[in-house]
Formats: sequence, structure tokens, C-alpha cells
Amino acid sequence: MNPTPRPFRWFVVALLFALAALNYLDRQTLSVLWPELQRSFGYTPVQYSYVICAFLAAYTLGYVFCGRLIDRWGVRVAVAASLAVWSLAGLSHALVSTWVGLACCRFALGLGESFNAPCGMKAVAEWVPERQRALSMAIFSNGYIVGSILAPPLVTLVALRFGWKWGFVTTGSLGFLYLAVWLLVYRDRGAPPVAPTVSTPGPTFWQALAEPACLAFVLARFLTDSLSYFLSFWLPAYLHSAHGFTLAKIGIYGWIPFVASTIGGPGGGALSDWLVRRGVPPIVARQRMLLGAACVMPLALVAVRVDSAGWAIGLIALLLGAQSCWLSNLMTSMAEIFPLRSLGTYAAVAGMGGSLGGMITNLLAGQVIHAVGYGPVFTTLGFLHLAAFAILRRRALRRAPAAIAVAG
Repeated sequence: MNPTPRPFRWFVVALLFALAALNYLDRQTLSVLWPELQRSFGYTPVQYSYVICAFLAAYTLGYVFCGRLIDRWGVRVAVAASLAVWSLAGLSHALVSTWVGLACCRFALGLGESFNAPCGMKAVAEWVPERQRALSMAIFSNGYIVGSILAPPLVTLVALRFGWKWGFVTTGSLGFLYLAVWLLVYRDRGAPPVAPTVSTPGPTFWQALAEPACLAFVLARFLTDSLSYFLSFWLPAYLHSAHGFTLAKIGIYGWIPFVASTIGGPGGGALSDWLVRRGVPPIVARQRMLLGAACVMPLALVAVRVDSAGWAIGLIALLLGAQSCWLSNLMTSMAEIFPLRSLGTYAAVAGMGGSLGGMITNLLAGQVIHAVGYGPVFTTLGFLHLAAFAILRRRALRRAPAAIAVAG
């Protein structure tokens, strides 16, 4: 692969960052507006869990086929097609008022958004060298966090001034503006050429899933993505229920916990890359950061039990910072273990595990919250990362035996 000019390399990372921010801005619009919709239409937490699961079911389904399409079409076309689908789905939320209608819109949104993470991971692997890859992956991932930060104030401001429907119209329309920019400036780079004698077709979805290392990442995402999905979808509702936040107060304070993720992801990625430059094998450097992040997560037990809204927001911010560090190093590990030509497929398979875990978590959360409150949900989520790390340590790193020897 020919060296990439540094300015353009970072321009690509910035472009992917903006794409991720837009992705979560669309996704979070419903979460921000949910207390208002609940007040206006009388929705229950159980119905909200069904709406969330419609999104996650489509997200899971999309992962079954999106990886092969990304590897076949390239990142440029895959992003353009998926962005058009999810932006149109986002706009359509303004046309419905029943929870069933919202569930249908969320299903379409989930299908489109399922392409985003595998596309971003493949683009970073194509354009960024190994010594800067974890930081670049963290910057890309931080786009999701920035979208989460922007959603409460932006959507609240629009909804309070023009009505809740315009919240969906505003965020959905931004997708089509970005689409024009994407098609104008982004080009695929691709993998380096390989001699025909050693070229082999990439694995199918099910073949990739059957590989032990890939299955370990699937299980890790299944366990740990649940925290991201839960806080993304339920944080405004939690602040409203547990601490009495109004829609205006959610707009003022609801973005604060996500700010920590903008530090945890790049910080964990930069430290991981620094270890690599100091001579630590890449897979070992990523592993150390994963373990550190996992050890922070039991603080979820404290976050849900403090009486102060300020302390709760602060502890949830710490959890999201650690989650961002975890995710950036997890994705970087995949990019360094699996072949570039099939990375879209492997990333989609792992992502399917994450969305499936999020779907089950949120479906159960709706029932548990309706019956006994938020305590058991936070408590369970506090220990899943440690279990996921144990799985990764035992199974995934078998693809890198030398790294295991150094780490052990």
C-alpha cells in the first residue's frame, strides 16, 4: 500500500468522525424526545422497550449482510446508500404518533445505521498506519459521543421552539446535506495487491462467525455494547424518572455524561498507540487498555444508588469514558487480527453480537424498570466487561500467540 499523505489521512478520519456524529444524532433524537412523547401520548416503559428493540432487531439483521456488501461495494458506496436510508427513516418519525409507527420507523433506521461502524473500521484500516490506528479509531468512535452530546441541546431547542416533529425533521435533513459532501470528497483506497496464487475469497458471514477468534469478539460485543445502548436510549428517561428532570433540564444537563467519552476514547487510543511506539506488541497494548476500562465498570452499582443528580451524572460520565476507551481498543484489535480485505465482514459479525446484546438488554430493561426500577439493570451492566475481557483473553488472542507470550 502506498503511503498516504498525512493531511489527507487525517481529513478522512475527520470525515468519518462527522459521519459517526450524525449517526448518533439521528439515533438519539427519539431518546431526547421520549419524555415529551410519553407525556403527550401516554406511552409506557414497556412500549418504549419494544420501540428500541425494533431498532436493534433491524441493526442485528443488517449486520448479517452489510459486511459482505461493504467488502464488495467499497466504503464510499456503502456509506452513501446506508446514509440515504437512515436519513429518510429519521425524517419519517415526524409522520407517526403511535408506538407501533415509531417502531416501524426505528426498524428502517436500524437497517441503515448498521453499515456505519463496519464502514468506519474498514476505512480507518485502509487509510491509517498501525502506529496511529488506535487513536484514529478512537476519534472515529468519538463521533458517536459527540452526536450524543449534541442531541439533547439541539433537539430540545428545536422541539421547544417549533414542536417535537421538527426535532426529527432537523436531524434527518442533516444526513442528506452530509451525503452530498461524502460523495464529493471521499474515495476508496482499498487493500494492497496480492499475488493471484495466494488470493482467496473472503469468508461468508457464517464462516466468519464460526472462527473462534471472531466468536470471542461477538461475545465481547454482546456483553459490553449493552452499556452503550442502555445509556444512549434510557439516560434521559432515567434522569426524568430518578431525578425529576424536565425536557428543558435534560437539554441543559443530559449531554454532560457523554463528554467523558470524548476523553476516554482518544485518551485510551493515544496511550495504546504510545505503548506500541515504545515496543509493546500492538495486541498486548490494546489488551492492557481493555483491562483497565473493564475495572472501572463496577462503579455502575454506585451511580444508580446515589441520591445526588450531580454525583449520578458524574459517575455515569466515568462509565461512558471507560466504555469509549474499551470500544476504541476493541475495534483496533479486530483491525489488527483479521485480514483487511474481509474486515467489513468480521466487523459486521462482531457488531451483530453487540446489537443482539443491546436488544435483549433493552427488552429486559423495560420489564425490570417497569417492575422494580433501574437498580438491577445498572448492577448487572457493571460486571459484564470483566466477563468479556476474560473471553477475549482466552480465545481471541490465539490469533497472536507471540503477543500472548509477552502479555502472560
